[in-house]
This record gives sequence, C-alpha cells and structure tokens, in this order.
Amino acid sequence: MSAEAISAIVSSTGTSSSTAAMSNDPHNDAPERRATPGATAQLLRVQTREFVRERRGFFTSLILPLGLSALFLGMAVLLPSPASGGGFDETVMAIVVFLTVSTAPLSATAASLADARARGTLRLLGTTPVGRARLVLTHVPARLGLVLAQLALLIGVGAALGFVPVAQAPAMLGVALLGVALFGSIGYLLGGLLPTAETAWNVSTLVQLVPFFLSGLIPMLSLLPDPVENTLSVVPTFFFADLLIGLGSSGESTHPVWLSVAVVAGTAALIAALAVRLFRWDQGEER
Repeated sequence: MSAEAISAIVSSTGTSSSTAAMSNDPHNDAPERRATPGATAQLLRVQTREFVRERRGFFTSLILPLGLSALFLGMAVLLPSPASGGGFDETVMAIVVFLTVSTAPLSATAASLADARARGTLRLLGTTPVGRARLVLTHVPARLGLVLAQLALLIGVGAALGFVPVAQAPAMLGVALLGVALFGSIGYLLGGLLPTAETAWNVSTLVQLVPFFLSGLIPMLSLLPDPVENTLSVVPTFFFADLLIGLGSSGESTHPVWLSVAVVAGTAALIAALAVRLFRWDQGEER
C-alpha cells in the first residue's frame, strides 16, 4: 500500500496516527477519536484501488482462472466422451471452479497482507482510529467481487455447454462460496505469518497446486497405493472437490453431501480462527 494511500486513509479519520497513539496513552485525558463510516468507505476504495494497481496479484487473479478455464472447457468440448462414462466432461466444471476459488482468495490475499506487514503498513494503520479489524474487513470485498464475477461467468458457460445441469448451477455457486471461505481463510493464515510477498506467493502456489492434483479432479489418485488414496480421500480439499464433482454432469460423489459440507465449512472456520489468533501485525511481533 502506497504512502499516498495511507495518508488518504488517515486523513479520512479526521486525525493523524500520532493523535491516535496519544489516545491510547493512559495519561492522556482527551477523548478517543473514532473512525467514521466515511473512513470505512474511503478505506474500501483504497483497498480496491491498491488491489487493481498491484499488477501481479490482480492480473494473476483475473487472467489465470479465466485462461485455464477456457483451455479446459475447450478440451472438454473437443475430446470425445467415453461411452462407459468417466470422461473429462464430467469433471471439467469441478476443475474450473476449484482453480477459480483458490487463486485470488489464496495467493493474492496472502501476498498482499505479507507485503503490507513487511512495509510496516499494518503496524502504522493499526495505530489509527481505522482499527485493525476494519482494515482486514475492507480487504475482502475487491477479491470476493472478482471471484463472484468469474464464477457467475464460468458456471453460466458450463451450463450452456451442458457440463453442469442448469438446475444445479445455483448449488454449484453455493459450494464454490464454501471454497472461497476455505481458501480465503488459508490465504489470511499464510498472509498473517509469512515474512514477504514473494514467500507468500511461492507457498500459496504450492498450497493451491498440491490439493488440486491430489483431490481426485484428475486421474492421479488411482495411480497411488490404496492406503495413500484412502488417506487423501479424507483431506478437506478432497471433500470440496467431491462436492463439485457431484454437481457436474455425472452427479456422482464419494461422500454424502452433508458430510462434505460440514467438513469444508468446519475446516474453513477452524483455519479462520487460527488466522485471527496467529496474525502478526508487525514483522517483529512474536507469537
């Protein structure tokens, strides 16, 4: 976040960071000044502008899911579906949605927060009336809005091409939001712990790709020994992928829907709680 952006946020509170620091002084009798609703709107605009301006995060979040989705959907259209079933057309929408909900909520979130802490932005804004909670909450909408637009477009295209039943499209969007919560919470956990944006990018990419390849979305699990395959089938990302596959054209899933929803939602809540507990606002802060 730029110095200009920080100045705009601080100015919108009607105070300065030094005044905010004085308000925390027990020997200071002046009333504490709080951020106004206008400060929240200003912070939201700044967070959105910074997200768009950060080329690596924004263009990766925008182009990668759409580009890969176009490639996979094209392959599903061109490749003949086996008469016995099990073709690529049955899992393509699960692949598309999985990649979409694990890009911006994970990589762009983790890298942005790690970079802001490394630059001292989080520490500085934490001393203003804006407050730390408001800072994090206004960090979400820009990324969530982008992902929702992508999901609406891709699920609509998938329904038009027959890869997801039209009646199941709303359910797939709902399941996708569970995935946003899951990977978003992981993104905030990584962003709150990792020291630099570059490290956050590398780790979050690994966290995205390993579950993708080991969640049953591609025929890779069948090549592994049975004990390994059975173990991977109870990993939360497998439950998420299983939900998506069950909503595709095949309609076949491994686990009961209620169990998969409970596992994914519970895991997202647990990781979110860990992210709040372990979040470091200052680079030198210890836990």
